[in-house]
Amino acid sequence: MKRFAALFLLICLLLALTACDGELVKDDYLSVKTHVEQSLPEPEPSQEEQPPIVSNRNELRGAVLSFIRDWTEQGTILVHDYSGDISADLAETLRYATEEEPIGAFAVDYTDYELSGTARSGSIALRIVFRRSAAEVDSIVTVNGSAAAFAKMQKALMNFDTALTLRVRNYEPVDFAAELRDYCLEHPEQMLVLPDASAEVYPHEGETRIVELHFSYPEGRDELRRMQDSVNTILSSASSYIRTGKDDAACVNLLFRFLTGRFAYTVGNEEPAMPAYSLLCQGVAHSLSFASVFYAECRTANVECCILSGTKDGAVWYWNLIALDGEYYHVDLMRAVEEGETELHLLTTKELQDEGYAWDETSHPATPEPEEQPSEASENGGTTENTAPPTESTESPTEPPTEATTEPPSSETEETTETP
Repeated sequence: MKRFAALFLLICLLLALTACDGELVKDDYLSVKTHVEQSLPEPEPSQEEQPPIVSNRNELRGAVLSFIRDWTEQGTILVHDYSGDISADLAETLRYATEEEPIGAFAVDYTDYELSGTARSGSIALRIVFRRSAAEVDSIVTVNGSAAAFAKMQKALMNFDTALTLRVRNYEPVDFAAELRDYCLEHPEQMLVLPDASAEVYPHEGETRIVELHFSYPEGRDELRRMQDSVNTILSSASSYIRTGKDDAACVNLLFRFLTGRFAYTVGNEEPAMPAYSLLCQGVAHSLSFASVFYAECRTANVECCILSGTKDGAVWYWNLIALDGEYYHVDLMRAVEEGETELHLLTTKELQDEGYAWDETSHPATPEPEEQPSEASENGGTTENTAPPTESTESPTEPPTEATTEPPSSETEETTETP
């Protein structure tokens, strides 16, 4: 009996709740829809790409080149109502596509074909063997002119890329490896490494060519970037110090003191792959390193300067030519370090010749000839002697910036020369 009473009360309570004006549940928020099954559209039947149809030599050439550019190893070309000698035109087209067309000359190793049908209608079964992958063909970057190509190469070197392939329109023959080397020497703040670069050009003639470059580096990309940051820190600090000079002569004197006085240098016997880093961060002296860094700092200080290359006593040598007060003088910091000089000597062409230097003198401005002045007079007539060119400013420069922590160089193939 109690169970029936409890059930009756529960039913009454539920009826009371549902009779309320939506205080607990509002029908406005309820929505019931009939589920309709969505039918998926039937896939369209796949259509195979139709082979190209050719009726003359121009169309034949276009079809063959499209196979090469799309990296198609096997394909069929339909011949319909052909005007001309299909056999001769096909042989000439394949020769052009693999020897004169830049991408074909770069990418194709071998071609073969089978011609079936009549002289006017039939088909060509074309087979192409590539020596480059599809990814290598797709990575080719097209530029207009050698200047644009050189800009792409600079960017690749700054990123320490190992390869770059360019399609160069309006191509002009340039020794890209030599140009890149010169740029790296003149811009050590951008280019840490003198790259071991190789360049191949396809084809050997033509207004448009493929230039393939490969670069190798002494270290991995992350380590090279760390090294570049170290070089840039020192170059930036040195530039601020050097610009405290009141004139060009004072700036050059400060630069001389900074570069020759930072280390008791170890003399490197071999040309460095990283000239600025080996000089500024490892204390390894080489004429190439001094010439590169001296040039870069002179450029920052707006002092006219260039890098000279030649020989000294038959050995490859580098130094600088600068302009002061309208006159040109030679500066050889490697010579100053080896001879223990503590004062900057501005050298003339005659003095370098007397010391065994040799270079292409016609490509650079001439230095002033030493003036002849009489020595102490005597009753029988005086003798004359050559005076030295002007030296550095007598201004007392400020102390150079404190050098960064350096890495000790290897001593296996180097000899030590201490600056007194």
